[in-house]
Amino acid sequence: MHLNKRTGLATRAVSSAIALLVISAFPVTGCGGSTTAAAPVTPTPTPPVSTITPPLPWVYSQIFSSASPFHTTVATLKTNGAVVLPQAAMASLWSQGTPSEDLSVTSYMYPVYVSQSSDPVKTFTCPNQWTGCDANNLQIHIPIGAVPEPQSDAHIAIIDTTQNLEVDGWACTVSPTTVACVWGGEHPFGGTGLEDVGSTSVKAGYAAGLFEITAQELLNGHIDHALGLNTSCLNNPTVYPADQNANGTDSSCGATGPPSYGDMIHLLWTPAQISASSYSAECKTVLTALATYGAYTYDTGNYGLALLTQHQLSYTAVGQVSPWATTIIPDLKAAGDANGTAWQSCFNHLSASDFELIQIKAGTY
Repeated sequence: MHLNKRTGLATRAVSSAIALLVISAFPVTGCGGSTTAAAPVTPTPTPPVSTITPPLPWVYSQIFSSASPFHTTVATLKTNGAVVLPQAAMASLWSQGTPSEDLSVTSYMYPVYVSQSSDPVKTFTCPNQWTGCDANNLQIHIPIGAVPEPQSDAHIAIIDTTQNLEVDGWACTVSPTTVACVWGGEHPFGGTGLEDVGSTSVKAGYAAGLFEITAQELLNGHIDHALGLNTSCLNNPTVYPADQNANGTDSSCGATGPPSYGDMIHLLWTPAQISASSYSAECKTVLTALATYGAYTYDTGNYGLALLTQHQLSYTAVGQVSPWATTIIPDLKAAGDANGTAWQSCFNHLSASDFELIQIKAGTY
């Protein structure tokens, strides 16, 4: 069961026979704030010179600056002033468990689509917005067939290579002329992938493409960015790099201080430990990212801890074969990840003592 905090409705992600991701049951993000619609905004971006390289459609994080905290190693962040929080806070976070690692077709995952100039142009609009929506009335290219996730969150993200923008939305519907959402934001190529204006589609304000685990990254055996950790609850105050203007937590753990939006978990395993583990090659890639870059908390309302991963619709909705079904999930099952249960989890053999909880030094958005 999944609580949609914007509507107050409870929903359930139903498992299917074919599991389709590495570690995610994407939750509803609360946004709070007034329901009064803001004045329409039509951003006119001045895109930087693009330095992206193939395969852009399946490795999204490369569109953002290497100076983003999500592209900065934990070692460098510590050198620059990041602090390790009390282990009791890490233990509290881990006690939420990892039961929501549902990898089914109907899970709460996030489809991201890459468009080009030949794709149809539609208006991204927030007619019933709850709070900030800085992508409101933006004209974007969107591939034919692109649809939001089928769950009540109805997330969608479009990486428009014509305008050099990623545009994200929550509670969206796609029509022949519009992408209508309740909450949404824009993230320019070359930027940090962060927001602090109470906009975009996850509560922490991160661009989906910045931290989503993609199939191509797992096939490549390399992830060069921090991941995103969904949780059951987080406390106020919100800390950098999360959006500090998004009205704080929607689901408090009943205290003040960590774990909070913007805190990062860092896996303490060495490369040798990861290599020697019984995990699948794909999970070893995820663990290496957790040991190198960590994972920042980004939302609440989940049944436990989960990492955001790419929805299979990123492939199938636009007529592509999904490597989740053809390669990755079979590999996970063969390795016995999550003890061979229906929950294929890369957290399966880990405990709180394998991690530390970190708060990085405040920086720019």
